[in-house]
Amino acid sequence: MKLYHVRRALQRAVEIQEEKIVVPVEKKPISKSDLQKYDFTPLYFYAEKDSLNRITVLKESAKEIYLVAGRYAGFGSDARLYAPLSEEEKKEVEKLLRMGRKEAVINFL
Repeated sequence: MKLYHVRRALQRAVEIQEEKIVVPVEKKPISKSDLQKYDFTPLYFYAEKDSLNRITVLKESAKEIYLVAGRYAGFGSDARLYAPLSEEEKKEVEKLLRMGRKEAVINFL
């Protein structure tokens, strides 16, 4: 009887370690008034990690200033919501942006 309980406790400990804890990602807003200073058509990039969901990059009108917004996650009453990128994805997008735009200023939301 005791051996059964030890096995069950060990099995449960392994199951707990294998479970992934999902932490909700805080979505970052860009207000509609802030969006007006960017070009009407955004740029889209795809990261190797998640090639199905595109990454939105906004370019300021008549300037070489880019805002990497992240992945579109919805909209609020007066803002668009974007899910932030991982550090790995940020580096990948920055590398892609720098290819043809050496002097560009790149900011992340």
